[in-house]
Amino acid sequence: MTQLVRLTRSEAETEALGAEIARRVRAPLVLLLDGELGAGKTAFVRGFVQALPGGDAVVVQSPTFALARSYRTLPPVHHLDLYRLEGARGLEELGLAELLDDAAAFSLVEWPGALAPASPFGRVRLRLVDAAPEQRSVEIELPDATNA
Repeated sequence: MTQLVRLTRSEAETEALGAEIARRVRAPLVLLLDGELGAGKTAFVRGFVQALPGGDAVVVQSPTFALARSYRTLPPVHHLDLYRLEGARGLEELGLAELLDDAAAFSLVEWPGALAPASPFGRVRLRLVDAAPEQRSVEIELPDATNA
């Protein structure tokens, strides 16, 4: 397990970190994004998606109300927000579990508390924490096998 800690001082820096991680990992992979409201989770996803082939012109929006958005990048990205979901049973009922089981895609999950610990694919955990005014500490746990 490789542990990285990065400080970002702006939304653009958080996006750049997302792009860096996109270049270091391979699908299929589930990325779990923890952090308070406004911590930069969607900014990270925007940088990640736009760094992939076919993602440079993609408009990434928070899936808070839609629960999930999929982007036709190479490989595809499923962006889920489980904030309003209560338990893993809701994943099945809403058809979101199949997005997490997509063997050809990345799944980036905001508010991953509803997910069961087991996954058929590797997982990366990112934790975005306020470090100081206008500064985020991003803690990243990368399984060694995902490093490029």
